[in-house]
Amino acid sequence: MSDNKEQTNQQDRIRVDANDSSEVEYLHQQYPSLTHRQVLDAIRAAGPLRKDIVAYLDKQQ
Repeated sequence: MSDNKEQTNQQDRIRVDANDSSEVEYLHQQYPSLTHRQVLDAIRAAGPLRKDIVAYLDKQQ
């Protein structure tokens, strides 16, 4: 099943899919001092919830 970017709900906003390059890139833009690999590693380490990823990345800086 493909992901329709036009239809979002609460679940889409609170999660980050590490396999979706647009979601990873959006998160990477919020942390320009980090590499793309560091952002991907943070998603894998902290899990898919955006708040957990942000908390993890904030600790890294």
